[in-house]
Amino acid sequence: MKNESTVKSIERALMILDCFTKQRPSLSLVEISKLIDMYPSTASRIISTLESMGYLKRNEKSLEYSLGYKLANLGSICLSGEDLRTIARPFLINLRNRYNESVGLYVVNKNQRVCIDCVPSTQPLHRVIDIGTRMSMTRGASGKLLLAYMPDSIIQTFLLEDPSLSLKQLEEIRQLGYSVSINEQEQNLTSIAAPIFNAEHEVISALFISGPSFRLSIEKIEEIAMKMKETAREISIMLGY
Repeated sequence: MKNESTVKSIERALMILDCFTKQRPSLSLVEISKLIDMYPSTASRIISTLESMGYLKRNEKSLEYSLGYKLANLGSICLSGEDLRTIARPFLINLRNRYNESVGLYVVNKNQRVCIDCVPSTQPLHRVIDIGTRMSMTRGASGKLLLAYMPDSIIQTFLLEDPSLSLKQLEEIRQLGYSVSINEQEQNLTSIAAPIFNAEHEVISALFISGPSFRLSIEKIEEIAMKMKETAREISIMLGY
């Protein structure tokens, strides 16, 4: 019975969310109750839960409800994966063609970073990163860059897990707007990463370039880092930033 009751509550919550449309962006409790044929007292309890979790928000003056930030965030996550790859692909190819090093994208997934796209270098010796490859958040340019833009509470958790990483390092990454790792993830490997933002000004991906350290001098790293920042910003703008 408990499982049936839980399923019914979820069903009712989804029915309430379905009441909102472009034509009906805001609704009162009475209007919601009528639309889904639900007792106002029942609807009120469910609406209160949805509001407390960010799925609905209430206008204190009109006392009407509208969809909350949490749904906007979920929608952004749903759309950003494929949109990001589609939009970023030409930029990845251009960067690869310009520097002939492997270029790609990492996103955060389950406390790790996962590669969602990569355009490999055409040189005989190059970095190979398969799509779906998972790596640490505390090592490498992309991992540290993604971590640098996370909430402080999450950052503190990772700092406890890896004492080699410091808050100062992450602050420097945010100030510079890019991250560099040399012989860190692997020996004789250099990587540079820059942040890609979504419409909510949240970092959703790390644009990276990676190759053998002997081909990436300090002078070249500085040049590439500026180009990476510029390219990441162009991608961000196309995503609504």
